[in-house]
Amino acid sequence: MNKEATDQNQNEPKSFEERLAEAIDLHNEAVAGKKEAVWKAHQEFERLRLDHPGHPVADAFHGSVMSLIARDESNPMTRLQWANRSLKLLDEAVDADPANSRIRRLRGNIAFRLPEEFFHRTETVIEDYLFLIDWELRYPGSLSIETYNKLIYELGEAYHRINRLQEAEMCWSRLLKQTDDPEYHRLIDQKLRRGKDAESSS
Repeated sequence: MNKEATDQNQNEPKSFEERLAEAIDLHNEAVAGKKEAVWKAHQEFERLRLDHPGHPVADAFHGSVMSLIARDESNPMTRLQWANRSLKLLDEAVDADPANSRIRRLRGNIAFRLPEEFFHRTETVIEDYLFLIDWELRYPGSLSIETYNKLIYELGEAYHRINRLQEAEMCWSRLLKQTDDPEYHRLIDQKLRRGKDAESSS
């Protein structure tokens, strides 16, 4: 390839897919705790969505970035505003592409971290996690074993959070049968023992 052709290629605008991949890399750095990546990711997704509207995956990742801004915000009112903007974008992305497992996973993970007493999004967690577990059953191998086990454990946590205790125990019993991970066995044993102690004292 001659120099003129190389220069022309370098000057060509990046495709939506290339820009999305770069923005997602920044998002993942931000999730891993790199604070300077949070605002960079926000700016990248803002520009990307302005240039290429109507892509639910980009909307969902931008919503996830907004949840990270909320996480790092010290002012309670500003934190709430960013969290609500995040949820609005994620809900719109799910409405636009309800069968997209990546979008469901983003929304479910974010909703799981929100306190139920302020946001009332535990039902969202249950909806998205059930979708993802069903997706893995229909398309085995679409999730790693670690991710699948985490989903079942956290689904049990979500049920427990809203006092659907029988369903919580069903999730945890299922997980105990399919994993030898000692940490899950320890956590579930604590939860079940605490539940039995609460029943006996009531």
